[in-house]
Amino acid sequence: MKNIKLNYVLLLLALCTLSCEESENVSTDEPNNEIIEDYKLLAVSDLGEVFEIGNNTGDLENVGQINKENNSSFLPTSCLISSEEKIYAIEYVYNPSPTNNLLIFDRQNGTTQIIPLKLPSTINGYEKGIIALAWDNNNLIGVLAENVFVYNSTKHLINIDLQNNSIIELGITFHEDKISSMKKINSKLYISTWGDGLLEVDLINNSVNNFSSIKASRIAMINNSELAIMQSVSGSIGGAKPGIIDLTTQSVSDYSNGETFGLATVFGNTIYKDEVYLNIVSSNSLNLYLGILKTNFVTNENSMVEINSTTVNRNLIILDTTN
Repeated sequence: MKNIKLNYVLLLLALCTLSCEESENVSTDEPNNEIIEDYKLLAVSDLGEVFEIGNNTGDLENVGQINKENNSSFLPTSCLISSEEKIYAIEYVYNPSPTNNLLIFDRQNGTTQIIPLKLPSTINGYEKGIIALAWDNNNLIGVLAENVFVYNSTKHLINIDLQNNSIIELGITFHEDKISSMKKINSKLYISTWGDGLLEVDLINNSVNNFSSIKASRIAMINNSELAIMQSVSGSIGGAKPGIIDLTTQSVSDYSNGETFGLATVFGNTIYKDEVYLNIVSSNSLNLYLGILKTNFVTNENSMVEINSTTVNRNLIILDTTN
């Protein structure tokens, strides 16, 4: 009888050990398919919709709305820029004469200031409009067209003081059209166009140099001597490919690997983070409504994260990151 009881106890112990080992094996071998976000992208549309987009998941969430004087207004994406606390935009309205409203959206509380700007009387033109903005320390630098609806209209560089919203003319003009994006590096301003070359503006010498062969958009700063861009692809409407401009040699290195990507809007900046150049693109050949194109300039690889919406306005650009 004692042997039977002993054998029974040993059998129970063996079964318990086997069960525990199987449980441990299941826990250890079970795959983890959860995608972890390292950060989210802050993106805004020309309707003023503010979104956060998961960098690795493509999950899209509407987190705000930039209020406008006219709800039907479209905001030039070349005028959408962001600081750590605010988003800035320009609204062109008639009330009853042409008016440029500076829109300042608070990223923390979601409120919007609508500030009618008083443009310099020294600048001619009836349809004067601000068509591009860039961040300039604690102020804004802008491109003001004498007539926003006239081809080859004279463009003036202006400075917008965010303390009192006053505007001064910088004394620099040019005539190139299709201003797509703009970035200030030290004392120079780089202005991309979708067809009329890349402008290098020396803000000290008041000179403008045109790199006519570089037709691009989505400027992002890599360092003081390199810019990331989406180059225009000849013969393709809105077709673009990623590259790097060497500002010293004025040459472009192609990082497309032979691929062409579609920009729903060719106007607006984007960002460069952790050695990756980020763009929102679309592709008919890939049946892609919207996706995040990631170009790694170190490995020379392009990857895509599909945005999980087929209804959001596609005129959407990346301004910053969150989290």
